[in-house]
Amino acid sequence: MNGNLFLRTAVLLLLVGVCFGIRMGLTQDFTYAPAHAHLNLVGGVLMFLAGLFYNGQSQVSARAMGVHYVVQLAGAILLPIGIVGSIARTAWAGPVVGAGALLTLLALLIFTWRVFRAPARTGVL
Repeated sequence: MNGNLFLRTAVLLLLVGVCFGIRMGLTQDFTYAPAHAHLNLVGGVLMFLAGLFYNGQSQVSARAMGVHYVVQLAGAILLPIGIVGSIARTAWAGPVVGAGALLTLLALLIFTWRVFRAPARTGVL
């Protein structure tokens, strides 16, 4: 495994997020803008950054990347779904948004740990 899976997933999630945003714009109903923003940021931007990072870090094991990927993807999907449910005041929203938020935090902690463990490179701007 390399960072390409992160990159490809990020682009797909951004595509969904942008379509969601276009729909909001066309209907002039921005009720779910927080879910749109979280999908783009957590699913798109953070996933893409991780993919770029992992493509530059060949020493990271496929298993370690896989764990990060699964946690990040689960959080990126559950968090916006939970936000939509919360805005719609559904009974299931609390646990879903909570799980999504905790998974997103865990994914960010994994990523932070990986970044700080990465070997320093000299001569790179």
